[in-house]
This record gives sequence, C-alpha cells and structure tokens, in this order.
Amino acid sequence: MSPEISLKDVEKRIFQSSIQDGTIEIMVGSVLMMFTIALFLSESLGDFWSTAVILPFLAGMYWLIQVIRKKIIEPRVGIMKYGPYRKTRLKRMKLVMLIFNIAALILGFVSFLDFSILPSWVIPARFSIIVLIGFSLTAYMLEYSRLFLYGIVCSLAIPVGEFLYTRYQVPHHGFPITFGVISGVLISIGTITIWRIYKNNPATAGEDLNG
Repeated sequence: MSPEISLKDVEKRIFQSSIQDGTIEIMVGSVLMMFTIALFLSESLGDFWSTAVILPFLAGMYWLIQVIRKKIIEPRVGIMKYGPYRKTRLKRMKLVMLIFNIAALILGFVSFLDFSILPSWVIPARFSIIVLIGFSLTAYMLEYSRLFLYGIVCSLAIPVGEFLYTRYQVPHHGFPITFGVISGVLISIGTITIWRIYKNNPATAGEDLNG
C-alpha cells in the first residue's frame, strides 16, 4: 500500500470519527420534528407560512449545534483540518446537494398540480424516492453509511404514514406519528452521544487533527 493511500485512509477514519458526534442526528431529527409541527400549523397559517415560521427555529438549532461543537466537542476530541482530498470531496458534496435541492424544490412545486389521474400511491412513492436519494447522496459524499440507514427509515415513514391514514384515518397522512417517532429517536441518539463525549473525554486545549 502506498503512503498516499495510507494517508487517505487515515484521514477518512479521522473524518468519520469527527462527524459521529451526535450533531448530525440532532439536526436531522430537528428538521423532521419541525416538519411534523408544520403539518399542524398549516391548518391555520397555510402551507407557505407554516413553513416560514419554522425556518428561524432551524436556524437557531444550527447555531446551537455550532456552539455545542465549539464548547463541548472540540475541546474533547480535537479540531479536524482537512487535506486536499477531503476538501475536494466536501466541495463536490455541496454542489451535488445544491443540484438535488433545486430538483426537489421543482418537484415540490409540481406537486401542487392536479394529479387526480394518477394512482394515489404515486406521489408518496415519489417523495420516498426523493428522500432516499437525498440521504444516499449525502452518505456517499461524506462516506458516512449511517446516513444511508436513516434515509431508508425516513423513506419508509412515508408509505407507513399513508397506510395509517387510509386504514385508521390518522390525520395528516400519518406523518406526525411516523416522522415524530423518528425525530424523537434521532434526537435522543444525538443527545446521548454528546453526553457520552462530555462525560468520557476530559477537556483539552482543542488539539488539531491534521488530515
């Protein structure tokens, strides 16, 4: 094995370790939680404003996660400085995700059109595929396989919610139950992970982890 490949492998392992700090789970869980809350707000505020109201909350959660990383995680596990390979891969991920989000936004607007001629399962199936693709792309670019598992669970939440809606008349297509449960589990996993880092690692001066 060449030294270059060995360094890439070491950097990959350090990077994967650095992102397994629970913050990704908390952020994904927060997005899902706000999605379920928006479903209830849409009855009084409408689809647009119910979404707009939760954006400040998500911005606040992102800020809180950065504070947690700065004050709790970095002093205990160090600061990762990426090498050229990792920087290039992260740039590509941002570009791919930008393209994907634009495509998802377009499909979201298209959903407002009349699809009464299509079978009822087509639209939920399409959104399940979109969710799975989004998580899978992120998991691949970050080389973080756990995100692929989250994508499978979230994509399955849509047909399960539709089943609850058609079989038991659960409101809002059953999404408050399915996504609410997933959100609670992810936030719990993230919180426990951060607590373990806090308890099991003494604070240092924030040692750099150079790729």
